[in-house]
Amino acid sequence: MNVKEKRVESIIQSFKSLGDAGLISVGTMCISAPLLDETVEYYLSDRDVLKLRYNIDDKIQLHKIAGLLANAIVRIRPVVPASTLEDFSKDSEVYANEILAIYEGLAICSEYDEDCCITKESWFEDWFENFVFLLHHRRYTAESLMFIFETISRICFPNAFGGR
Repeated sequence: MNVKEKRVESIIQSFKSLGDAGLISVGTMCISAPLLDETVEYYLSDRDVLKLRYNIDDKIQLHKIAGLLANAIVRIRPVVPASTLEDFSKDSEVYANEILAIYEGLAICSEYDEDCCITKESWFEDWFENFVFLLHHRRYTAESLMFIFETISRICFPNAFGGR
């Protein structure tokens, strides 16, 4: 499986998981295949630029993938209303792309730490709400998102960095 296929599959799986968990309303929201393709192409383009800028010859670190992909998801917005006639009032509908971006980033960062579940941490809900606000209402760069995911990874997913 190539990188593009891996990222497409990962985003689709995250969307389904968020739907199963009730965090995104799959009855009113869906993933647009053309926008998903554009999202992953945007990510791959940013990834190539990052590798060139920082002279990265091999794979890039998970938190960098998470930041670039979260940025692409929120920029392209592949989660769309299933129908244009819906009246959206729930946060899971208004902020669906932001929710997907954050959870997709966390899923990528936790790749080597299957036992860690930060969503149960006492601070997670506040952190998550603040992150959604940042992605939806404030300005940021893909590199600032990488730093957020790096910080979370160093604290919660130390195996991504070879342990503590």
